[in-house]
Amino acid sequence: MLASGKSQAPIHWMSWTGLVMAVVAGVLALYGSMIAEKHFANSPLRQARGSAGLPAPPTTKFGKLWVQGETALFGDRFDNAMLAFTQSSQIANYSLQLVAYVLPFFLGLAGALTGGWAMKIVQQSNGRYSGNTLAVFSILIGGAAAVVAGCMILSIYLWPYVPSLYTM
Repeated sequence: MLASGKSQAPIHWMSWTGLVMAVVAGVLALYGSMIAEKHFANSPLRQARGSAGLPAPPTTKFGKLWVQGETALFGDRFDNAMLAFTQSSQIANYSLQLVAYVLPFFLGLAGALTGGWAMKIVQQSNGRYSGNTLAVFSILIGGAAAVVAGCMILSIYLWPYVPSLYTM
């Protein structure tokens, strides 16, 4: 119950939907921007790093336990297992690129737009619905995920075609 004696209005379903889409897009965009390059066969960033992108042997007790868990689950370190999987299967390689770059872009855009529509519905409902905070966060998180994924798409797929005058 609120101070006025009325119970709080229910949160509109579009606010929840927008937030869930935005959070999933954000997690995938962070994976794509920070980790995914180590998992792709023939990745330009992984080739540029050489062995520098590979995980260092753990020195702490927790790190050693983590490696034991990874080895028990995947048969090797996760990064090495994913790299071997994408090297052996073109379908896995392209699917992982779609999940790491394309899906977060469109899902983040959809989450941000859904949050905007939810905000409009909540504002026009005259107190029947709540969910402004969720809608705002879905706009913020979804927009950020779309920008991060869009930058990764630009840098990986379009940058090689930029004329050399601009890359010097």
